[in-house]
Amino acid sequence: MFSSARRILRSRPWLSVTASSVASISSYAYYVEHQTKSQAQLLVLPKDYNRDALMTYWNNRPISVIHRIFTIFHQVLPFALSYTRDFYILPYLSLISSSHQQNKEEMQTMYAKELRNILTSLGPAFVKLGQQLSIRPDLLPANVLFELQLLCDQVTPISDDVAKSVLEKEFQGKIQILNENDNDTMSSLINQNDENVIWIKDFKVVASASLGQVYKATRLIRSTNSSTKSHQEEIAIKIQRPEMKEKVSLDLYLLNNYGKFLDYISDKITNQIPFHESFINCFAHGSYNELDYIKEAANQNYLKKELAKRGITSDVVYIPNVYNDMTSEKVITMDWVDGIKLANAQIEDVEKLIPVGVELFLTQLLDIGFFHSDPHPGNLYVIHKKAKSSYYDGSSSNPNADPKPILCLLDFGLCAQIDSKSRLAMTTAIVHLLNGDYDTLINKDAKQLGFLPHDLDISNTDIQPILTKILKEGLLESKSNLVERKRNLMSISNELNQVFFEYPFSVPPFFALITRGLGLLEGIALSGDPNFDIFQASYPYASKRAAEIYGKHSWSWLKNTLRDFELFIKGGNRSRRNKTNDENDVLMLQSIEK
Repeated sequence: MFSSARRILRSRPWLSVTASSVASISSYAYYVEHQTKSQAQLLVLPKDYNRDALMTYWNNRPISVIHRIFTIFHQVLPFALSYTRDFYILPYLSLISSSHQQNKEEMQTMYAKELRNILTSLGPAFVKLGQQLSIRPDLLPANVLFELQLLCDQVTPISDDVAKSVLEKEFQGKIQILNENDNDTMSSLINQNDENVIWIKDFKVVASASLGQVYKATRLIRSTNSSTKSHQEEIAIKIQRPEMKEKVSLDLYLLNNYGKFLDYISDKITNQIPFHESFINCFAHGSYNELDYIKEAANQNYLKKELAKRGITSDVVYIPNVYNDMTSEKVITMDWVDGIKLANAQIEDVEKLIPVGVELFLTQLLDIGFFHSDPHPGNLYVIHKKAKSSYYDGSSSNPNADPKPILCLLDFGLCAQIDSKSRLAMTTAIVHLLNGDYDTLINKDAKQLGFLPHDLDISNTDIQPILTKILKEGLLESKSNLVERKRNLMSISNELNQVFFEYPFSVPPFFALITRGLGLLEGIALSGDPNFDIFQASYPYASKRAAEIYGKHSWSWLKNTLRDFELFIKGGNRSRRNKTNDENDVLMLQSIEK
């Protein structure tokens, strides 16, 4: 036996050294993780997001990290290779029969189902990626979108017993679930004097998402005095899946390290200011806080109050009320909402509500400075109520009128905050973009927002004409269609590469959640209106917000310049406004800003 080992060592020394090194490293990794788990009470995941604490936690669990990376590649790589073979390589080599080509739609559906199952098994971070893709009809065919949209509220559910055990642990028996055979004793139970017990019945699962599972139930409200009667209220209870903090934090750890890797590479081969790690960290911060339902409840109450202050009441956008006495870190309870997903609503309702959704997002982004970053199809519903006044046509109350569609916003776990300086800079940038004032947009706004360093002397570079071409041809002229946008950006790929490789270009961290939220909303709008244009849709609110900031004396000028933009995006020719007018517009805007 020993002689055989010696022969192997002599004949294959590199193989022997490699095997010995792998074995040594693996043994050390197992030792580190074992030691960490034996002292688990000394190293725990933080309640609030802390990148350093997260990195320390998983740095001491190398085997779990390696296993996670292997699991991801083991599931994603075979799927990617198989998809590439069937949809790119074989068609290119003309090795697919005509009958096989005719079954292309069936193959797409098969792959979409497999992708949905893979994303589900890989956990919340990958489910969110699928949700992001599920509302892009400009990118994926309808049969694929259908499968991915199941990720919004039809993820494989946990058992009712598991959900009830979470409820029991969070509230220590304060919430009691009545069985169907308890109906005879219901009235006597809810009228008992024990005010610490909350009775619910009809506890049924209705949706299962990436982080939590939603149940519909009926809460029994006891009478408080002789003048009031006991009554019932329909409620929605969202219960978090077990071990979510471990699963989510591990993926965030990998994402943060991926950001570090990208920054290291870009620092070596480009003049970019490293931004990937801070960009990903902003998304990680929001995603980690999504695990605390007490914070979600606070976000929901805050936005409901702030929107109401600005005239966006429940007759326009409905945000359910939170039951604070039935809310904890892993359970949140609110009003039950009867409605349908905005993505599945009638075209007429979608066309009416998309402008409301755009204004809602921009109000949060540019005015409140605190915005919902996860408006996927499972979080935007349409309900119908008879409102006191019509938001759409200004008509007075009519009891015989058909109920108006109202947008309902759910799930406030993933929210982000923007400071007042950035809000002002974004509003100003929008006005300059709508006016075609690329000079001020690039020289001032890009620096204020953090895309370019303040000390960069643009006059000594070629970046202004390059960015002007990217903004005009790559974004404005392609509207919201990602295929068209991609085609336009590919046509100016040399300019894009020049910006990213030769100049100190960066992306502000808070744009991580802005682009996610806006992309989701844009995708839902495209599902109802294939010709939707996010820039045109932003025009009414942008003009109003600009007038509020710059003052009434500028309103006439703003209307003229924004009208030019409206003509431009509808296919008009902005060149009818001569150079003198453009220069006067810039001078006017600069004087207003001062």
